[in-house]
Amino acid sequence: MIRNLKVLIAAAMALAAFGALSATAHAAEEKFHCNVEPCTATLLPDETAGTATAHHVFVVKGKTPAGAEGTVSFTCNQLTGEATSNTATSTELTFTNLVYENSAATPEDKCKIGASETVTVEFTGCDYLFKSTGGATDSATVSLQCPVGKSVHIKVNGTTCLTVTPFSNAVGLGYHDAAAPKKEIVTATANVTLPAGSVDVVSSTGNCAAVGLASVTTATYTTGNTLVTGETDVKSPEKPVMKNVWFE
Repeated sequence: MIRNLKVLIAAAMALAAFGALSATAHAAEEKFHCNVEPCTATLLPDETAGTATAHHVFVVKGKTPAGAEGTVSFTCNQLTGEATSNTATSTELTFTNLVYENSAATPEDKCKIGASETVTVEFTGCDYLFKSTGGATDSATVSLQCPVGKSVHIKVNGTTCLTVTPFSNAVGLGYHDAAAPKKEIVTATANVTLPAGSVDVVSSTGNCAAVGLASVTTATYTTGNTLVTGETDVKSPEKPVMKNVWFE
């Protein structure tokens, strides 16, 4: 009897350990889903989120030309772009044709410093790579991928003032489904600190005096709720049809 009891206890402990491992494995399987393949995912403004979180804010801190501490914020109302997945499930999506816009009604590609609509963001062929793992806990990652020698240019009235060079796996994105049944994904959070050295000051004079920085210490991407919708692959002969996308 004692021997049988020991065997049962050992078996129970083994099952408990297996259960814990299975739960860990399941947690690591967070993925983007679409009910068609190939599937094109499109970035759209989250109009239901309200003005407090629907816009995109890029906060840069550093030293002013006089050596004092300085901060500048760039605000864009929306981000557009698209990604194509060849499979119904994916752990990452690469969004191309990225554009920060002031609004869909007047897509002038301009963002703001304060109340002044003077900022344009040129991606020069750079893309965003979003990964799914960690999205339920607001710790999913984003990477900026660029062709060799390219970077993102932040311009004020046509003059490049800052550049953002490629970086990998910056943490701080969170995802959730925007509606039930599963139809859209929305980034619930965006609080991403870019790796040191990713943002450089190109100029602090002329048009760039509005930025007010001579060097950068930290750069953070905050808010930025964005809808992700899905449709049949736009490259196919048939007319694209809206499909469901979700995250879990």
